[in-house]
Amino acid sequence: MLCVVPLLRALRLRYPNSWISLLASPVNYEPMVGNRYVDEVIMFDKREFVGREGGSLLHFPAYVRLLRKKTFDIAVVPSTVSASFTSDLLSFLCGARVRIGARSIQGVPNPSAFFFTHPRDLDWRGLKDYHQVRRNMDIWPDRFITDNDLTIEITLTEDELAKGKSFLQTMSHGASRVIVYHPGAGKIPNRWPADLFARLADELALSVPAATVITSGPMDEEPVRGMVGALHTPFEVIKNQPIREVASAIRFADLVVSNDTGIMHIAAAVGTPVLSLFGPTDPGEWAPTGERHRYIRGEDQGIGKIPYEAVLRTANEMLRMEHDGSMP
Repeated sequence: MLCVVPLLRALRLRYPNSWISLLASPVNYEPMVGNRYVDEVIMFDKREFVGREGGSLLHFPAYVRLLRKKTFDIAVVPSTVSASFTSDLLSFLCGARVRIGARSIQGVPNPSAFFFTHPRDLDWRGLKDYHQVRRNMDIWPDRFITDNDLTIEITLTEDELAKGKSFLQTMSHGASRVIVYHPGAGKIPNRWPADLFARLADELALSVPAATVITSGPMDEEPVRGMVGALHTPFEVIKNQPIREVASAIRFADLVVSNDTGIMHIAAAVGTPVLSLFGPTDPGEWAPTGERHRYIRGEDQGIGKIPYEAVLRTANEMLRMEHDGSMP
């Protein structure tokens, strides 16, 4: 979802007086709510209409009526990896006269393309390092993109920023610099070895020096336990906290070292320099955009083959540039 922000930014610049609504699932609602390029974020939670927790299709007509009352003119469904029947259906049910979405993606037909008045064939085969943010932009049929800002963004409130700063200061125990590490990832092939994360944190804690903070989500217990078990330096863990609270704290870190996973995008979206570690996923498509960020990919797409020395050297370079003010 964060990779759609440059499209929203470009639409806002092109059509400054338009009303822009964003339809988002619960997991995507939190990072997008309050985004400065949209006027509202509308949650769509399938569990209200299907499932075992009181969901009923009888509630769905009322939701559709809510959407139609807004009298949308245009509905846009960005798709880069696969099509979503639900999203395509909602673009039709919202009542928009113009509906733009994928007819095919990478040569694979979209079975629900009939919902669109302006279907698009999206094909990036043969294009090297064509980032996901650009792919999202390609859904719009008019080449209106004149702004080259491809950065993603979470819009945080002043209150959230103040609480995040205070929270991270508490966790830093007076250290002037803070490095956040995220050793987890939902996909095991996306995890750099936990003991190397610990070695990196130990060395940077002494040489920079910097406080060590680890972020951990519901699927990160094993790699976090592995990193913590190998650490010798003091540390703090931000565990299973709401994503906006984590984002607000990370905003004030000096560097985030993360595997290819959600926290990597969250950190980039609040403007903190990110050193991201990649294995099977193509960083040309997914790594954070912007000159403040760096990535390293393992040989033969193996994240375990990323040399420790390369990560240490790059982290030190990023910290030095940030400290000297030479980081863009």
